Amino acid sequence: MTFNFGPRKIQKIRYSFMVPLPVDWVKNLNLGKGNSLKIEMLDDHSLILTPVPQASQDSEGTGEPTPNYEKRRRQ
Repeated sequence: MTFNFGPRKIQKIRYSFMVPLPVDWVKNLNLGKGNSLKIEMLDDHSLILTPVPQASQDSEGTGEPTPNYEKRRRQ
């Protein structure tokens, strides 16, 4: 399944270039500030963004993986 979120403008912030992520994509994957993405470049120079599962501190401090992302990943 493919979703088209439309064009995004490249922004320059100091010494880096940034591209805003679609809010719906971020919310759908339960991501937010501080989460990491793996970025891969294919032979045709297109990019693939993949969320990196992060350990989160639960109430017991055991550091179990983020449940919402892992649940979606298995589907």
